[in-house]
Order: sequence, then C-alpha cells, then structure tokens
Amino acid sequence: MQPKSTAFIAYNSVIGALGAAAVAFSIYRVVLDGVSYQWIILAYLTVLTGTFTTAIPGVNSKFSVSDTFIFLNTILFGTAAGVLTGALDALVGSLRCRTTAQRKRVLPFNTAVLGLSVFAAGQLFFKMLGQGPLTQGAFVPLSKLALPLIVSALVYYLCNSMLVAGMLAVNSGNSLFRLWRTGMAKTLGITLAGAAAGALLAFSVRSITPLTLLIVVSILVSIYFLNTICLGSEPNANTAAEAKTASVADRPAYRRFHYFMVALGLEFLVLFVHDVLLGKVHHHWLIVAALAVIAGLVTVRIPGVKIKFSLADTFVFANTILFGPVVGGITAALDGLAGSIRCKTKARRLEFTLFNIAGMALSAYIAGMLFFQILGHGPTGLNRTVLSGETFLPTLVLAISYYVLNTMAVAVIVALQAHENVVRLWCKNLLWGLTTCLPCALGAVFFSAGLVAITPTIVIAVAFILATIYLTFRTFVNKLALNQRALY
Repeated sequence: MQPKSTAFIAYNSVIGALGAAAVAFSIYRVVLDGVSYQWIILAYLTVLTGTFTTAIPGVNSKFSVSDTFIFLNTILFGTAAGVLTGALDALVGSLRCRTTAQRKRVLPFNTAVLGLSVFAAGQLFFKMLGQGPLTQGAFVPLSKLALPLIVSALVYYLCNSMLVAGMLAVNSGNSLFRLWRTGMAKTLGITLAGAAAGALLAFSVRSITPLTLLIVVSILVSIYFLNTICLGSEPNANTAAEAKTASVADRPAYRRFHYFMVALGLEFLVLFVHDVLLGKVHHHWLIVAALAVIAGLVTVRIPGVKIKFSLADTFVFANTILFGPVVGGITAALDGLAGSIRCKTKARRLEFTLFNIAGMALSAYIAGMLFFQILGHGPTGLNRTVLSGETFLPTLVLAISYYVLNTMAVAVIVALQAHENVVRLWCKNLLWGLTTCLPCALGAVFFSAGLVAITPTIVIAVAFILATIYLTFRTFVNKLALNQRALY
C-alpha cells in the first residue's frame, strides 16, 4: 500500500476534528435539553436500516435508506439528536468493513462527514422554520415545512456528497466536480425523497409507538427497493452462479433479511413490554399466555403436508381479543420461543429461535391492529362481555392475517436459502395451514366469550378440554395415516 499524501492526511484530519466537535456539542445539548429517550429508538432503527445499502456505480460509496430516520429524528427532537443519529449510522456502517485497517481508516471520516452534514442541515432547517423541534413547539402546517425541508435536504446532500468527493479527489488526484457529477449526483432525487418521507412522518407523528414504527419501516423498505432499481447494477451470470453455490451464511440477502427481522422484532418486544408495564394490564393475560406456551409444546403432524397442528394460536388470538395487540404480540413471541426449543439442529437453534420470536410477535401485533380496526373499539378485557357475533368476522381476519404474515416471513427466509420463488413455495408448503388456523380462531371466539374470570377451576377445565381435543385429533390423524399406508 502506497503512503497517503500530506494533503490527504490533512484533509481527513480537519474533517475528523470538525466532526468530533459537532458530535461532542450534540451530546452536550441532548443531555442539557433533556431530549426524550424516543430519539434513541429512532437512532436504533437508523442503524438497523443502514444495513440496507446500494452501491453507487463508479465510486467507492454506498447509499442508505437510513436518511429518512435521520431527518425524522432531527425534525422531531432537534439538531443534536439528528447529529448523533447520523454519527451512529456512519459508525456502525464503517464497522462492517472487511479489514481492521480499513475500519480504522474510514470510521472517523465517515462519522465526521455525516455528523457535519446533519449539523449544517438541522441548524438551517430550524432557522428557516423559526421554532424548535416539533415535539416541543406548537402545531406547524405542512406547507410551512416544505421550503425549510427542501433547502436543508439540499444542504445535507451537498455537504455529505461533496466532502466524500473531496476525499476521493485528494486521494486520486481527479477532479472533485467530475467525481461528484458521475457518481454521487445520482442520489439527489432519492435523498430528497428520504427527507420528504421523514418530514411527512414527523408532521403526522408526535410520539413513537409500535404502529408508527411499522409505517416508517414500510416506507423505508419501499425507498430501499427504489434505490436498488435506480442505482443497482444488473447481476451477471457468474454473480448469480456464485450466489447460488454459496453457503446460506454467506448469502447477503439471507443474512440481511434475517438480521433485519430479528433486530426489528426484538425492538418491538421491548416496546411491547414497556407498553404493558405502563398500561397496567391485568396479570390474567399471563395465565392465558402460559396456556399458549403449554399448548405450543404439544403438536400433531398432519400427514401429507409439512404442517403441525397446535392449539397455541387459540390463546394467542384470545389474548389479543381480551387484552389488545401488544399483549397478543408478547404471547405469540412466547409461543415462538416454546416451539423453537424443539429445533433438532443445535447449531442453528438460536438463529431459528430469534427469527421465530420476531416474526410471530410482529405478525400478531399487525393482525391485532387489523382486528380492532374492524371491530371498532378497543380490547374488551374481562370487564366486558365478548359478543360472539360481533367478534366472529374480525377474528377470522385476525387469524388469516396472522397466519399469512407469519408464514410469508418463513417462506421468504426459506426461499432465500433455496433460491426458490416465494409465492410458489408458500402455496406448496404453507397454504394448507390455514385449515388449522381457522379452528383456532373459532376456539378463541368461544374462549373469550365464555371467559368472565380466570380461576384455578377454569384453568383446569380449559386444560382438560385441550387434552381431550388433542387426543381426539391425534387419534384421527393416526388412523388417517394408517389408511393412507394401506392404500399404497
């Protein structure tokens, strides 16, 4: 490796010092102003979505969808929170470099560049807006955000791209403007789109909840695919062949989807537990969740298809109906934990367990939100009679949406492993599972409607009924399997 020029070292040193000063000042402001902890949640998601990057053709640089979270955090919680969010995103992104020497070389510069870009953009945004962060000030019309947003997004984009292009120009001796125009100018439209998405979310969201985070993540995934279409190069035959022969652990698409689902699901679980503790939900939901875990440990394999029948979903749905989607998400996560313990492959048990917990928790929460949107009112609890007729159709939607979301996540991860079509794989192996999910939905309706209190007698009665259903169904399945063998 050739030694770097004096100009290159001086340039990186100056940028690094300015960036360190901006980060230090931002830490001071966050502590002094008592900024809400919610900015940390958005910073976490920024780092998480930073793994979804698209290489910019022609230059050694990548574009990330995390810009939306950076702008969202800046507009909601102030410039200091935005600077720290951008710096964390750059820091974690730099840690993904392959060699230690490369990490040491790019980490200070990348962190400084993003921190300085956000600092300049944030200061200009609030100067033009004429007030502080949206979580602290009065209501701001969307039209008033437009001009400050456009100008600050341009400043952010120009600072970020020009500083990177300057480093590349000093290192290579090429024209700064030529490097910027041929590579980084392509990201201008997408940067503006990310900033606009962050502003729209900041305008409509004043507090961070699981539902708002799901909306944000959906927008970011869409922006990521837009980036890939606009900036990504077409894979050639050799690249496709190498990807197909690579081991599962070495496939970027598999790892990216797996880590994203796990990290997102675990964060949602933290929010779920936080909401339950603050909401003071009655402890009876824990008993129903325990029944879900016990029922999930007892399964019956259906002959002819790769599906197992379990009554655990009945209690997941019942807890959702009685106590809300957050409790339903926690119950589904516990069910996923119990089911994953039986994984035969010890080497990948933790991997499967984390994915199942995350996927089932997210699926139950989204399905629960749909349930209450259709139902028209909130959780019933044990203080209100559950009407079977009123909850019948919403519960069917709850069951179907939960099953489809959960199994589609599984189908995607399996398809990425096997390089198969996701929809075809789901229809072939998982579609028939709806026949086991719908009876659980009906059971949840009757269980919730007949439950007026949770006492030891009721728990024993429910356990007895479950054992009877299990033994009956297992006997039926065993006879069906024997008949099939006799025919062949």
